[in-house]
Amino acid sequence: MTVVDIILFAGFIETIILFIYALRWYIFTFTSFNDLNERKPVYPKKDYKKIFVSVLLPIYNEPNVVNRLLTACTSFNSPEHEIIVIDDSDDKVTREKLELWKNKPLVRIIERDSRKGWKGGALNTALDNLNPKSTHVLIFDADFVPPSSIISDFVNNFKDNTIALQGYQKHDLNSDENWVTKGIRVWHSVYNIIELNGKKTLNLFMPLTGGAFMIRTDVLKDLKFEEVTDEDWNLTVRLYEKGYKINYDPDLAASGECPNTFKKFIKQQARWAEGHTRTFRQHFWKIIKNTKITLREKFDFILTGYCFLHSIMVTVLLGALLVIPLFPSSTFPVYLSQIQTILLFVSVPAALSASAIALYLENSKKEIKKIGYAWLLNFLILPIIGYASLKGLLTNNGYFNRTHKTGKIINE
Repeated sequence: MTVVDIILFAGFIETIILFIYALRWYIFTFTSFNDLNERKPVYPKKDYKKIFVSVLLPIYNEPNVVNRLLTACTSFNSPEHEIIVIDDSDDKVTREKLELWKNKPLVRIIERDSRKGWKGGALNTALDNLNPKSTHVLIFDADFVPPSSIISDFVNNFKDNTIALQGYQKHDLNSDENWVTKGIRVWHSVYNIIELNGKKTLNLFMPLTGGAFMIRTDVLKDLKFEEVTDEDWNLTVRLYEKGYKINYDPDLAASGECPNTFKKFIKQQARWAEGHTRTFRQHFWKIIKNTKITLREKFDFILTGYCFLHSIMVTVLLGALLVIPLFPSSTFPVYLSQIQTILLFVSVPAALSASAIALYLENSKKEIKKIGYAWLLNFLILPIIGYASLKGLLTNNGYFNRTHKTGKIINE
């Protein structure tokens, strides 16, 4: 067997993996369409007497968005709540702006003198300073602009047996700023409307996504956050190891920003890929051997955990396509090439249909023209994601590269 044959066989295996992901998206798209089409959310009001929500806002050098964030959060309605800002900033502007909020009702600001543990470390500091009455914790990133009803909506949808509830991080504030933000906006729609909703409907391995999620205070104080670059995915895995489940509701939406340059997008995705893959590697056998987790959840955990590693194989094979023509001799079976062609033909429309249906379900049909930007972004970052996920596979430590926010609100 020649080197060319080995490469072609590896390409065949990767095509099978692509086909599995494509089938998954077809299924998710079908189930999400049936679940969300013409859906009207109803949240029966609960008795708030025994509920107290701690809203946690980790901040690090956010002069462009901190006032906007706190203006939104101090407009929340019932139930009873507190707002805790954990500030790691080392710039004067952010600190000066936060100084003006220190005497506002409900707002408490905790200043840290280092970024120890990054976002996870900041959130752990907040957990050590919660109001003793706290029953639920709700977390938002700095770029979010949550609606005034979001606390009551979360609580009303938080069933008695719910441990954690993920909402929709709807990155639409600056989605029309340029081709990068347009593409990112489409990807967030696909991820939240198709993938996460499909997972919810089929009772699969549901992740927390960093912000716009609520969790029971007692559970979070017990587990806390690990001081890693992927504190959300890491917490997800540890929740499942304890036998807990995570729910999802796409109607619990909070608007946020998209990274507005290709460089920012690359740094964000690389951080996600590295941290996600590292946690996947470190917890793989704990999940697989765990009797509290169903077989379907374990299978979906493997597919979810592999999603960034997938870029390594695709990048290598795309590079190999440039070399193979130089070595025309091959004994690779023709029938396998034919099967591969068929599988690719079936797989390619999966992502396109998922993108179109996601935008349709969001009543964003006019944004369908942006799908091309999303796939261009996906193609361009393949080698970066491959490299970052390889780092996560082979190393035990990373660095939290934050995503700079501009505070711009741009819509067509």
